[in-house]
Amino acid sequence: MTDTAVRRSITLDATALLSIPLLLIAIHFLTPTTLQNLLVFDHTRFNIYTLLTAAYVHASNLHLYSNLLGYGLTATYTYALCLDVDELPWFRRTLPLHLIALPILVNLTSYAIFQFQYPEADPVSRGFSGVVGGLGGFLLVALYVFVKERHDGELAYAIGLVVFLLLMQLIDLRYAGGFRSSVTGLVVLGGLLVFVPYVRNGVEIPDGAARREAVITAGAVGLVGVVLGVLILGLFPDSEALVEGGTFTNVFAHAAGFVWGIIIGLLSRVGFFKNKEILRDVK
Repeated sequence: MTDTAVRRSITLDATALLSIPLLLIAIHFLTPTTLQNLLVFDHTRFNIYTLLTAAYVHASNLHLYSNLLGYGLTATYTYALCLDVDELPWFRRTLPLHLIALPILVNLTSYAIFQFQYPEADPVSRGFSGVVGGLGGFLLVALYVFVKERHDGELAYAIGLVVFLLLMQLIDLRYAGGFRSSVTGLVVLGGLLVFVPYVRNGVEIPDGAARREAVITAGAVGLVGVVLGVLILGLFPDSEALVEGGTFTNVFAHAAGFVWGIIIGLLSRVGFFKNKEILRDVK
């Protein structure tokens, strides 16, 4: 692909990525309130179409702006990782699933949790935060792919799992108010089980170009780790802030979004490789 074609492709991708926040802004500021109320997911009415549309409606300006920030961080870093390792076809295949299928899965999961655990509650769900959580899961999978393509699968798995465990530790720390030996012990044990065998197999000290590659990878891992940490803190506020002004921050939807984001990213990648193999056979 020529440089001109590459620039054109990136420009088209940037336009597509920018269209999502523009859509959210247009719905929030230009759509009548009566219509917006028809788009939210009311658990008592369970209108099927609102499983999707609720993700694109927001309760306040702050609600919208925080989700736009989360979207900007996750989408930009995921795209950058995929661009670096020539995985943009996978990115383009997966993002629409997060924008269309994931909101439905998140709202269904949230509905099931409330029905079984809090049947007396009649919540109304709206907002893009579940999708943002899903894009956080997508970013974690993209980090795995990034490390795998630049180095090897074992290291990618080790880093991906450790980052995931640290994020779970961060959530527990947020709500437990401190480190709990049970959770911290599991995180440390998981890290040891992953990295010790990898180290035993021998770790070569890189030099020259290999060292630069290692530094770039380490920098990317650290930066993505910070982004995901900030995202987690935003999606899972302090216990005192879960209910403000009569509005409940649906952390169940946020958690479901993150998990579904990982699952969709992984399934999409498996499907992507199968399609490439089919095309190779056809040729």
